[in-house]
Amino acid sequence: MTTAGANAWWSRSLVGILEASGVKRVFLSPGARSAPLVSALAGSGFDLSAHYDERGMSFAALGWSLATGAPAVCLTTSGSAVANLLPACVEAFHSRVPLLMITADRPAELRGTGANQTIFQPGIFGSFARLSIDFACPGDTVDWEGQARLARESLALLKQGTPVHWNVPFREPLTGDDKNLPPIPQLSTIPENNLAEPEFSLPPNFFRCATGAIVIGRLARRDQGFVDRILRLGDALSWPVFADALSGARAMPGVVRHSDAILRCGEIPPPERVLHFGGSLVSKRLGQWLAACPGGQSVHVREFGDRLDPWNQQAVLRRVSIVDFCSIWAGASCGEKTWKAMWKVLDQHCAAFFAEELDFSDTPSEPAVIRRVSSQAAKLGHAMCLGNSMPVRDFDCFTSALSAFPFPVFGNRGASGIDGNVATAAGLAMGLQSPLWAIFGDLTVLHDLPSMALLRNLPVTLVVLNNGGGGIFRMLPLDVPREWIETPHAWNFAGAAAQFGLAYRRIESMAELAQALEENAAGPRLWEIPGDPGDNARIHARLAARCSDIATVWKG
Repeated sequence: MTTAGANAWWSRSLVGILEASGVKRVFLSPGARSAPLVSALAGSGFDLSAHYDERGMSFAALGWSLATGAPAVCLTTSGSAVANLLPACVEAFHSRVPLLMITADRPAELRGTGANQTIFQPGIFGSFARLSIDFACPGDTVDWEGQARLARESLALLKQGTPVHWNVPFREPLTGDDKNLPPIPQLSTIPENNLAEPEFSLPPNFFRCATGAIVIGRLARRDQGFVDRILRLGDALSWPVFADALSGARAMPGVVRHSDAILRCGEIPPPERVLHFGGSLVSKRLGQWLAACPGGQSVHVREFGDRLDPWNQQAVLRRVSIVDFCSIWAGASCGEKTWKAMWKVLDQHCAAFFAEELDFSDTPSEPAVIRRVSSQAAKLGHAMCLGNSMPVRDFDCFTSALSAFPFPVFGNRGASGIDGNVATAAGLAMGLQSPLWAIFGDLTVLHDLPSMALLRNLPVTLVVLNNGGGGIFRMLPLDVPREWIETPHAWNFAGAAAQFGLAYRRIESMAELAQALEENAAGPRLWEIPGDPGDNARIHARLAARCSDIATVWKG
């Protein structure tokens, strides 16, 4: 077999393995060394998207997987292109997103020789890829059925929500001979690896407690459809239910929505029992309060057993689905209702003064914008994507959105970086196939400016809160000169919107925002809302001061 023929045969074998495993969505960046794989993919029924920037491409793949729960492929050529996948791989690892990084490579004999576009790619993603395979080069004398079996088995890890890396070297000529190739290896089906516990118990008398708490952490979209079962369990137990910004449940009736503000007073005793579903929390204050519950009386319910214990609480872990857990304990109850009723009163108190402070001024503030946009998105049944630093925190603290159904809100909270957020929003819109509202700070958008090209023809409204360089560090007790932790600028985004074909609108009042929100949620479009980081810090300080009233309400 010729070199080009061997490349075509192995590429078709790998593509066949992907197809048999149900992996059908590929994001790629152009390059020569990956040409055999691209040729094999283009000749099959795969859904392909191309983007010139590997980092943006990989975050778009991550967004698509967040939206669908299905694995996506990121395909690159060799060299430094591969390194651009690392940030998305880090986020996917910490957010349990199924991504397959396929990196084309030069043959092993060229490594360390100074050959062009040749770096050491095997293991480049380190511990952030659950498995990294450095395949043999087509034409080498190896057990090719064993190589194919290894590829097939590695894809089972994707179903656990994890990144996997295939490094695939090719010699030149890369393409040109795809006739009369040997049969593609046919492999048996790999059995499912079910990590859930078939049976489990809870600490003795766990539900016999009047001051318990249920918290719903970040959930994958497939699990958000079951949050109503958690809410029903909370009603039966008369325990307050706290829902993270990225749980899907935050806007649903019965959820305590202002816990972060309530807990500022420091007067509320910790719960005696905690039942935590899903992943991590945006609110550090809520997490610390819950962690004050003894670890043996705190149960964490999630299907995957990775350690999630930032305060070393050592909670009881139960690897079981929301559906199974709530089905088994559907009959649990507790007669005492005072504790939950008090939380309802406190929540209503917070809601009233947040409305008073934020809903009647015509001057845009970041919390007010988040409240107005998120309420409209929930009303329309549209999803949101929130940037890190302030947008996701302001949503978690101040949103007034209401929805009878799960309200999908996304964000890259695995590693909580500002890189790749625009591309993630694009991937989300591709996967959801419905309108998306993305709210980011100016630095987040500047950091991912080339990915605005991915928004073309997508129903995305990109709301940019431009305070001239960010201001989150003004809210932290950091004794560092401001010029070294902030990045002030005088740029706006009108030119960028024009460059990438986004309809542009500058909004300078809440009345203008209300008018814009009444228009059809078409896209792509960019709304820029200018602000001042000093004003934003003062608004947050004033709102925090109002929260001190909570202690008086709690003591009655």
